[in-house]
Amino acid sequence: MGCARWRELLSTQLDGEDAPGEREAAQRHLTSCDTCRRWYDDAAAITRRARMTLVRDSVDVTEGVLAALAAGPRRHRWWGLRALR
Repeated sequence: MGCARWRELLSTQLDGEDAPGEREAAQRHLTSCDTCRRWYDDAAAITRRARMTLVRDSVDVTEGVLAALAAGPRRHRWWGLRALR
């Protein structure tokens, strides 16, 4: 298997979508391939940075959504469309 395929597997590992057998095989590859090890370290740092940025800069809309659900469905004013006929 070439390094491109290993990097694909490592990417799924960073996303938490890998299978246990894949994780073990990818880790074995990293011990023997310095290029992929550097790639993985860089990709892991970028992933951490992206996740921290998203969490820090996100807006919590939970209260607004729950309030809108509690208020029930909005009634539309269709009378304005009737006047256009």
